[in-house]
Amino acid sequence: MKTVDIVERIEGEAKLVCQWDKKKISDVKIQFLNFRGFEFILKDKPILDALVYTPRICGICGQAHLKATVEALENIYKNHNEELTLTNKAKLLREIGLNIEIIDSHIKWFYMFIMPDIVKFSQNSLDEYAPLKGKKWLEASSVASETIKSLAIIGGQWPHTSYMIPGGVISDPTLLDLVSMQNYMDQAIRFYEDSLVGIELDNYLDFKKSEDLYKVKGDLKDFITISFENEFEKIGKSYNRQLVLGDSLSFEKGKINRKLIKNIDYENIEELSINSFDIDKSKVSKEAYTWSKTALYANNFYETGPLARAVVQNRSFVSDIHKHYKDSMFTRVLARMDELGFLLHKTKQLIKQIDINEESYIKPKVSLSDFKYGVGQGSVEACRGSLYHDVEIENGKISKYDVITPTVWNLGPGVDGKLSTSQKAIVGSDSLEKAKLILRSFDVCSVCTTH
Repeated sequence: MKTVDIVERIEGEAKLVCQWDKKKISDVKIQFLNFRGFEFILKDKPILDALVYTPRICGICGQAHLKATVEALENIYKNHNEELTLTNKAKLLREIGLNIEIIDSHIKWFYMFIMPDIVKFSQNSLDEYAPLKGKKWLEASSVASETIKSLAIIGGQWPHTSYMIPGGVISDPTLLDLVSMQNYMDQAIRFYEDSLVGIELDNYLDFKKSEDLYKVKGDLKDFITISFENEFEKIGKSYNRQLVLGDSLSFEKGKINRKLIKNIDYENIEELSINSFDIDKSKVSKEAYTWSKTALYANNFYETGPLARAVVQNRSFVSDIHKHYKDSMFTRVLARMDELGFLLHKTKQLIKQIDINEESYIKPKVSLSDFKYGVGQGSVEACRGSLYHDVEIENGKISKYDVITPTVWNLGPGVDGKLSTSQKAIVGSDSLEKAKLILRSFDVCSVCTTH
């Protein structure tokens, strides 16, 4: 039997095509059918134009695309032995902006994208999570809308800011600005404490063992209770390989394939289009079914995202939950909400470290247009996982621009008889509703993916 379903209430939309055998999913294809093509739009554009274009790839993770772009451009300088110097203030403002974007996204994802489907499995009526009208849905929407204002203070606007440029940032916050940002973070922390986990953030961050799950209260307890009632800790498991490409003040790069290795080599990244559409129809194979490409690291599929970041960084609470329940749907969701608390605490610390008397920008001694040829790579940790940008320039213009998004890593098509990370997680599901939950647990973004 074959079923075809449109999955909405994600960033964009996806089509889930399942083959069934003995009442279980035996094969699955995740189709992203709306082509956007930013890689083609960027071709032949002046190189600095990328700082305006790439933040518009996505309305949720524009900061991540901007930071990946600016780091790729700065990498071009480094490859020409013209490495740029960044002040600590510039590094902090870049990191803070990205963290706030992730915080905003995690709040919206939990309450708007996955909990409305999770509560359908509850034995109780939980109408407060209903989309657009439920009390908890509306409260989360309000808090996220307030939190993101702190990013607009340093970015000038949100979404689609372009305040990061090679050499630093075009942002010079005052002491009053920083106090305002701290106040927005405090509002989000109160929401986390009062509504999501039901305990003080410092006490939550002291959790070390999976047994501490029973200390959680609030809305996250609803998720935990429903999950164990329906054995969500047993479904959605994939290869249990984790990948973090970005290295920052908040996260550590590395990969786990049985053991943790901290060294990451971009040469091991491979992007394939065997099962992907192409604007040149002569290059499209009979097997093509999606605009997403396939991303591999050292010829293996890896999961990227909050779960990967937690276990690579060895954050005790999530690591112990992962030890018990592996890369299940339950672990994946829990890790994202744990990261929300971690980043709220971390971002408040980073804001306190800003020295307003320090320079925000140091002008490069040479222009990118002075280089006849250049290549650069940048990778950052976006809300959904690792984001990678690879750029080539000739005479100051873009000759090639390649973007590999977290959704490509997690939800791209399988190749050569091997299922992708999400395909393996979904195969074996005994209901379409559970399959959709597993899909949502990766925080899908088709908008970022089809370029």
